[in-house]
Amino acid sequence: MSGKRIFTKEELAEFSKDCMDLALEALEKGDVEKAKQWCRKQKETKDCIHDLYLHWIAALLSTIYDRWGEESAVSVLKETSCLGPSGWSAPFLAARERLLKEKGMRGWIEYIMDVWRQHTMHTPPGMTMEEDDEKFILTMNPCGSGGRLVNMGAYDGAFGYRKLKKAGPHTWGEENVPIYCAHCPIVHEAYPVTVAGAGAQFWIHASPFPKKPGDPCIYFIYKDPTKIPAKYYDRIGKKKPE
Repeated sequence: MSGKRIFTKEELAEFSKDCMDLALEALEKGDVEKAKQWCRKQKETKDCIHDLYLHWIAALLSTIYDRWGEESAVSVLKETSCLGPSGWSAPFLAARERLLKEKGMRGWIEYIMDVWRQHTMHTPPGMTMEEDDEKFILTMNPCGSGGRLVNMGAYDGAFGYRKLKKAGPHTWGEENVPIYCAHCPIVHEAYPVTVAGAGAQFWIHASPFPKKPGDPCIYFIYKDPTKIPAKYYDRIGKKKPE
């Protein structure tokens, strides 16, 4: 093979662009079939790195659990997701506040759905959004991360990931919560309320987590945050204002 080129200059140039940019370029040239090819490639390959990091996080938390105990694993989960310079939740909370101010509930819902479209939520049977007079109901079947792991059987057997045995605000008051899923009550509910006050939850985990393969994750997003029932505060160790 020495001395023989494998790729053309055009093919090498394509490696510097992502699938959607290449699809748009093809559409601009009128090549619909080429655009479809890049869209299919995007769909076929987008979960590879996503799932690698998904398993990495669950394995890392499980290792902390095994070496230093459940409380340490929960502490690390809180610190890395919400507290200090490494906390990744603050920008999401800022986006929520900005969107609600600028575009109202419609802007916030559209933002959430754009995020979930990139989070492997369309594995069959898929994701649905409904609306009633008081709230939006988002059903993820499965959730693209925690639910996806449960469906994979990642917590089963001798080499399965850990579950948090002790009930507390960090588990919605539930026992045996999959360790990856434990970021949900912390990040989506408790952290926003702690920082921004009552009604700042990103969403409410109504399910609240998949207890067996095939269980969906169901979120409630209340149009009027004052209508969020007190029970959803109580289970995360918060109190709804009178």
